[in-house]
Amino acid sequence: MDLTPEAQLDRLLAQLAPVETEALPLDAAAGRVLAAPVAADRDNPAVDVSAMDGWAIQRGDLSVGARLRVGGESRAGPAPPPTVAGEAIRIATGAPFPAGAAAVVPVEDATEANGEVTLRALPPAHGYVRRRGENVRAGALLGRPGHPVTPPVAGMLSTFGGATLAVHRRVRVVVLTTGDEVRQTADRPEPWQLRDSNGPTLRALLGRAPWLELVRHDHAEDEPDAVREALRRALASADAVLLTGGVSRGAHDEVPGAAAACGCTTIFHRLPQRPGKPLFAAIGPAGQAVLGLPGNPVSVLVTARRFAVPALRKLAGFAEPVRKEPLLPVAHCGEGLPGVWAFRLARRAGGGVELLEPKSSGDVVAAGDSDGFVIVPPGAPAGDTPRPFWAWEFD
Repeated sequence: MDLTPEAQLDRLLAQLAPVETEALPLDAAAGRVLAAPVAADRDNPAVDVSAMDGWAIQRGDLSVGARLRVGGESRAGPAPPPTVAGEAIRIATGAPFPAGAAAVVPVEDATEANGEVTLRALPPAHGYVRRRGENVRAGALLGRPGHPVTPPVAGMLSTFGGATLAVHRRVRVVVLTTGDEVRQTADRPEPWQLRDSNGPTLRALLGRAPWLELVRHDHAEDEPDAVREALRRALASADAVLLTGGVSRGAHDEVPGAAAACGCTTIFHRLPQRPGKPLFAAIGPAGQAVLGLPGNPVSVLVTARRFAVPALRKLAGFAEPVRKEPLLPVAHCGEGLPGVWAFRLARRAGGGVELLEPKSSGDVVAAGDSDGFVIVPPGAPAGDTPRPFWAWEFD
């Protein structure tokens, strides 16, 4: 079996199916994942329109030096007036092109005086006219299922009557932190205790995605019954559960056992990567994604971004759950570790990134100074070779 992180992620994604769809008004669908295209209800443009401010002229009057009477006006909104031989119709950009006219002479190529227009130059062959249907014909299917409703997509679909869209509903996520030592942010922990950083990290990582719904954040002590019952409650209301801690091989690492007790099917446990080796992934009894992230803060960050985000995107209906991250030069990148995919914290610097040197996978200070991470494959040569940069922000 291929145990590389990429191959194991593919195995997980293959077991996940997008959540159901719903119909939403266009204004409520921004950022959601489109589930069906919209049929254009009209040609675009719907009529021939002018591409310039100028004068609409009949073919027989198109000659340099011609002097034409100023006729009516065509502007955006009303129907255009008819053309008459020997007349020039004033026309605005985007206004309907009058029947019988052949071209638009821009204002800078004509002189108006005393109720007449004198042509000083002729328009090109296209006549500065945008023809009916040149962008798309009525009936064409618009919008790409599996892609989000971005601002230009919203503008396009609204142009063709897409007042209601079929989109995938939001993916419901429960964050479940574990650990006897974990206390809330407002608490004053003892030196041997920790304030919870993983819960806020995951809420901040996922909270801005319009296609996700963070149902709640629960916490469980390191007891088998507590973790099992917390996971059972989470599975009852979520499409995905992200747990932190309790996934290694210690005496109090209860997550894999709790997952099995709740009817989850393990996809993988432990991968050749650093940090984040103990990462656990399973499929819940109703097809939920269950990700047990190692508890150290840097491990949570990189495994959530590299594994949980693609899993959530698959559930959300994205056509490409794993995005192609931008290739950026990495300054002073050392050799890859033997047999290990190394997740290296990095921050943007100029047109590339520079690596940070955290003291450990618990170094929240280094993590807080990072913009994302790069992955250095096993045995990769040292140098400034461009590598994919996984920014914390994602679409």
